[in-house]
Amino acid sequence: AKTLRQLSIEGIGLAAAVVATIVMYVLFFVPPVGHEPLNVFLTTVFGRGNAAIWPMQLVWYASAAAMIGLAFWPRRRASQLICLLAAAYFAWVGIVFFGVIDSGMTLWVAAFILEAILLLVAGIVRRDLVFAPRWNLSSVLGALFMFYALVAYPIIEMLGGYPLRESPLFGLSPCVTVFFAFGLLLWARPPAPKYLLLLPLVWVLNATPGNIAMGHVPDFGMVLVGVITVGLIIWRDRTSSWQTVVAGVLLAAMIAFTFTGHE
Repeated sequence: AKTLRQLSIEGIGLAAAVVATIVMYVLFFVPPVGHEPLNVFLTTVFGRGNAAIWPMQLVWYASAAAMIGLAFWPRRRASQLICLLAAAYFAWVGIVFFGVIDSGMTLWVAAFILEAILLLVAGIVRRDLVFAPRWNLSSVLGALFMFYALVAYPIIEMLGGYPLRESPLFGLSPCVTVFFAFGLLLWARPPAPKYLLLLPLVWVLNATPGNIAMGHVPDFGMVLVGVITVGLIIWRDRTSSWQTVVAGVLLAAMIAFTFTGHE
């Protein structure tokens, strides 16, 4: 009975997130967004970036495998090690991608470094971020999102005719990073620290309109993943109805701000 109740709670959160996502996609496709050609963007940003950081992609893929392994086979301080690796990765993307490869984006350098600091605070200082995947809806979706980031995303790029050397990959791409991060956070033991959701969601809402306009297919699901993760965690971990209302109002305000900024 308890399991059925938990599935019902998560199912309600998932349904609400899907409805919200459909509305957002309709709004994303309506207003025109200026963009450069996709092949130019991939060649100039990721072609150059992947060549510059090679072979760090392999290092970060190994780190992702370590995070997943530590979550499934927990040892003493396993969650702290996961948070340390995740924090190092967010800081790397912030400094290397936004600070060097696609330079001039100081705000996003600061945002990704701040997310790294928050991961350290949650996992090592406060120790309220503990990873414990279970056989439930949240954990299954988390696994799917991480699989998408690490495996399906580059496959979709290759099927679209773009070589891996010019593709956004785990180890450099902020979009792939948030796909993985959302999946990992769905593995957190309730209640998960909600402040860790804010900055990845802001990136999703900021990047998606331009990526859709360019026709970058692997990123079309980014809003779906972001809203599902945020909706599930907030609904699952709620302790009172007012918290859900406040969270919904804040999310709506973020979406409205995003559309205003892209008009």
